[in-house]
Amino acid sequence: MNNFLKYATFFLTTLLFLLFIIIVKIMVSSPFFFEKHDLLNEKSFHYSFFLPGSNYTLFNKIKEGAEDAANNMNCAISFHAIDSDPLSFALLASTGVDGISLYPLTKDNEMIALFNKLSETSIPVIQIENQIVKDENTFFVGTNNYESGKSIGKLVLKTEKELVNLVLIYSDKNPGLYSGRTLVEMGIKSVLGHKLGNIQMEKTSLNPLDAERLVYDLMRNNPSTDIIILTDPNDTMVAVQAIIDLNLVGTVQVIGFGDNEIIKEYIYKGLVIGSIVRNPYKIGYTAVMALYEISINGYTSAYVDTGINIITAENLGNNYEED
Repeated sequence: MNNFLKYATFFLTTLLFLLFIIIVKIMVSSPFFFEKHDLLNEKSFHYSFFLPGSNYTLFNKIKEGAEDAANNMNCAISFHAIDSDPLSFALLASTGVDGISLYPLTKDNEMIALFNKLSETSIPVIQIENQIVKDENTFFVGTNNYESGKSIGKLVLKTEKELVNLVLIYSDKNPGLYSGRTLVEMGIKSVLGHKLGNIQMEKTSLNPLDAERLVYDLMRNNPSTDIIILTDPNDTMVAVQAIIDLNLVGTVQVIGFGDNEIIKEYIYKGLVIGSIVRNPYKIGYTAVMALYEISINGYTSAYVDTGINIITAENLGNNYEED
């Protein structure tokens, strides 16, 4: 009997020990085991970014800047496609995020209604590049349209023409510049003054080849055009190629928008006078910093100008090498 109790005790102890190991193993492998531990390392704030799914170079740079700022501020950040994720966008007010940053493509009744709904929740909203609503809970981060116009005017002056006839081509692919077109044109006129002859306004759609069609139409219907000004990187590349195909290089000059390698090559070869460049990395970084400042202090600047640069053959200099 004593031997039975002795072995039974040993067996029961061993069984309980094995059961304990199994329980611990199950707990460790469970996704819920680390829930409390993760709470200790939980990010201070969570922000949602809504960016268009097109124009990948620009928006990837905005995303890169936002991610770096979020890491530095210990914030969580999520990204969504504003043009292909309407459900998430519509439910923003109930997600519990601490702030929203978005690049609005359109200013329509649906978008304005959404902004009004978000405003009622007091969730701060950063509008990137395109300011469509102004109230106490919305803020702007991006480029100054008047300064963009002045920069365009400075590039036009490089032609040394006494009188210039311009065609300024806006684009649905860069809605912020189009919505602020009055300021853009004021900036151009402030620089050119009496040197400005005629200025014609056109606009391309989201179609990546629309600028090609437009250039062909312009050259057929308005051959007195001296300079074509683009406001989107893709439109710049397409328009230059159309001018090459029409054998109008040197006759019609181009001012571009953006700084990808193809545009830099066009500038280096003299096919483009120069290009207006915004800083998308700085835009993304600044947007997160603005949201973080609101989360910490309750306020931030209502309007933040992230600046622009001008690229010309002179400032490309020896830093540019052809492939």
